[in-house]
Parts: sequence; structure tokens; C-alpha cells
Amino acid sequence: MGIKQLAKLLADEAPECIKEVPLKSLQGRKIAIDASMSIYQFMIAVRQGGSNNPAAMLTNADGEPTSHVQGFFTRTIRYMSEGIKPVYVFDGKPPNIKSGELVKRREKREKAEKELAAAKEAGNIEEQDKQAKRLVRAGTKENNDCKKLLELMGIPVVNAPCEAEAEASALCKNGEVWAVGTEDMDALTFGCPVLLRKMTFAKSGKENIQQMNYKKAIEGLNLTHDQFVDLCILLGCDYCDSIKGIGPKKALAFIREYGCIEKILENLDRKKFTVPDDWVPNEKKAKEAEEKEEAEYDTDEEKEKTGKPKSDADEEDTEEEVVPIYVKARKLFNEHEVITNLDLKWKECQVEALTKYLVDEMGFNPDRVKSNIEKLQKAQKANTKPQSRMDSFFKPLPSKAGAKKPAKATVGSKRKANDTKGKKGAFFKKR
Repeated sequence: MGIKQLAKLLADEAPECIKEVPLKSLQGRKIAIDASMSIYQFMIAVRQGGSNNPAAMLTNADGEPTSHVQGFFTRTIRYMSEGIKPVYVFDGKPPNIKSGELVKRREKREKAEKELAAAKEAGNIEEQDKQAKRLVRAGTKENNDCKKLLELMGIPVVNAPCEAEAEASALCKNGEVWAVGTEDMDALTFGCPVLLRKMTFAKSGKENIQQMNYKKAIEGLNLTHDQFVDLCILLGCDYCDSIKGIGPKKALAFIREYGCIEKILENLDRKKFTVPDDWVPNEKKAKEAEEKEEAEYDTDEEKEKTGKPKSDADEEDTEEEVVPIYVKARKLFNEHEVITNLDLKWKECQVEALTKYLVDEMGFNPDRVKSNIEKLQKAQKANTKPQSRMDSFFKPLPSKAGAKKPAKATVGSKRKANDTKGKKGAFFKKR
């Protein structure tokens, strides 16, 4: 799930909230990663095929997909080798109001299936690959495969009661992790203090990842949290449709001028902007009731003669308030079902069981599995030692006025500094 065009809006209006940082800068950090997003990306990215054949997901001897397991295994080792402590958060049951978005996704899959069949018939390999990727879906089996892998690797797993992004954001707000790793911008809407994007693409160590700061984002936009949530709803989220005709700039201008969606609707030109019916359900309901009442009479004259009163049921139906969909979406962003105060533990990997799972069940190369497990063990051993982050080595310079001269270094302090430098240097060697 994401917020449409929020990343671009922040880049334009609050650029100070975004910065590019190398993966190694996250050394010593605990990061909650959106597992479902990662599985989907790996199932698309880790594929085999040639120029004359459509790409297909990697599979084991039984024809079951293994792309996601391979991706999780190698990427997690990569994170651990950089001194990062990942915890993966898996989606739970989607909220009821998300059903509309799920229907849209199902319709897109059905369309992709038809276009894939047409591409096969036409022999269009490029189109086949394109449509096949659109049909990729991470199901229960793929989730369970990765959970088992992570358990054997000694990496903590969190099963969210609802949306993974909301759960990960809650862990971050609660101080149980430092940041949330996901491509979905709605983590900021849930109030996530630090959002990390493009982590999946940081393969060689040359590519930077994108770090977003929630506090700087709302300060840069000059909004409160509640106004920011309403802005995100106006931009477009998975919980409801948005108002047609309102783009990012206009949405921000409206929020700054009126403060909330209710005030915007009161002042909105309905002829220029199309408001979904479920945003104003009581208006729609009142209009339908009025039309129904008018339809009961053939003419105004007959209406005056009969003077037919409304029934009790009609009266009750008219007075009952229906909650607008944007209000429900707002509540989900602010009061999402989450669990906190978890006991997150990173353990040693189960070498024998992990090897058996990857080699026997997944069909991976034994030598490569052994080599990667050794890398994992080395990273885990290094991560159990007390670590200092790079920024701890840099202290602010004293002011010129009344500045004191630094104390003269002793032989013991030099030796201690050199020992520390030697231990830390291993994490930053070029690979």
C-alpha cells in the first residue's frame, strides 16, 4: 500500500526531510522490514530466462518457486554483514475497508491473464515477461517459506495483526527499532519516525538508500500530524477513492487553507471536482430519500391532497448518520491495530537445519549454501560484540571563544583507540 505522489511532493515541498545515505551508515541499527513487499520484489527480480524465452521464477525439483527464499537468504546476510539487525514484519488480515482496493487488484490480475494469453499466442516474449510479472503474488506458502528460513537463520519475525507498515511504524515509534524499511510511503502516514526506501536495490554497496524523516516532513510542509493524514487521504490511499481533479499541489493548498477534509468539502466546487459518494454518504442518502418521497406522488396537487406522512422506518432511515469513508481511513491511520513491547531477539543460526532446508527442500547449491552460512555466522558473531556507530567517532568542535585545548593523548589512550579502529574497520572494507 502507498500514498500516491507523496514522495515527489515531499521532494518538492520539504526536501530537507530526504537524504541519500550508504547502506553501511546503518551499522548497529535495528530495522523493521516490510516482509511482504520484499517477497514480492524478490519473486519478480530473481528470475531466470533468456532473450528468446520469457523469464520464469526459480523453482526447486518439485516445481515450487524458490526465488523469494533465495532473495531473503542472500539479502539478509548482506544486511547482517553491514552490521544491521533486521526484523521482518509480515502482513496480517487486511482491514475491511480495503476490500475495494483488493477488488481493483483482482481485476488487474484478470486483465493481465488475458493479455498474457494474447502475448503467448502472438509469440511476444517481452510482453509475456511483462504480464507474467504482473501476475506474481506472494501467498501463504511464500510467507511461510520465508518465516521458516528466518527462524533457522536466527532473525526475529513479527506477525502483524493487520497491516505490516502500521505494525513496523508502531515498533519504530515505540523505540523497539530505529527505522522502517519499505517502499510504501504510507509508513509516514502511520507516523513512522524514519523511513528507509530502496534497501532492496542496494546490492553492490555503491547504490545509496533513501532516508526520510517524518518530523522534518511535516515541518517542511507546515502541517500538523492530523493535517498530514488528511493530505495523504486526498492524495490517494488504499482505503478509499480520492476526489477527482485534486492533484498533489492542489491537495496541499486546500489542506493549508482549510485545515481538514470536512472544511474542504464545505467549500469545494462540486462542479469542478468529483467527490466519491462514500465521502458524502449522508448527502447521497438524503437526496435518495427526497427522490423516493417525490416519486410517491404523481403531482404536487396529489401530494397536497393526500398529505401522506413518512413512516417510522423512513424517519429512522433519514436520521441515521453514515460514517464517511475518509473518516474511517483517517481512523485506521491513527488507531491501527498493532502489537508493541515485543521481545525481539537475534539468535545464532541453526546450521544443520538451515543447510537441510536450503539444500534438500529448496534445491540450492550445497557449496554456495555453506559459503553463505559461514558469512552469516561471521556477521552474527561480529554483531554480538558491543558496537559504536561511525557518528560516535565525530565530536563537535569547541567554540573559539573560551575554547580549551584538548588533553594530551597518553600511550594507553592511543593503544585503545588503535584497537577500536582495528575492530571497526572490518565492516567498511570494499567488497
